[in-house]
Amino acid sequence: MRPLLIGLAGLLFTACGEQQPEPLYLTKEFYEWRCSDYEFNSEIIVTTQTCETKETGLHYLIAEVHLVEGDRYKRHLTRNGSECDWQTEFILIEDVCISVDGVTLTAYVEPATWSGALFGD
Repeated sequence: MRPLLIGLAGLLFTACGEQQPEPLYLTKEFYEWRCSDYEFNSEIIVTTQTCETKETGLHYLIAEVHLVEGDRYKRHLTRNGSECDWQTEFILIEDVCISVDGVTLTAYVEPATWSGALFGD
């Protein structure tokens, strides 16, 4: 898993006005997930690593579980112990891990601006 570095990924953020964060759909190399079946439920854990904060442009990290039947569940990730480790859990009561089609992770970030990026405007 590669750490997510929004500030170093070439995004330039605006400093004026309240704008809605934009979704940045992350590829699988930026997060991990695992599913475990237990006697009465199944648990999916989604983790990622980034030291980005709201001050550097990261508003939310949202994980979405996709089930084979078409159902989807979303949860936001929270810091897990250290400043750079993020995690969330999904508890499935009536489904087991084999019914999980996949998991996606989306970072909601400050809209990028290219104003002055090329010519020093």
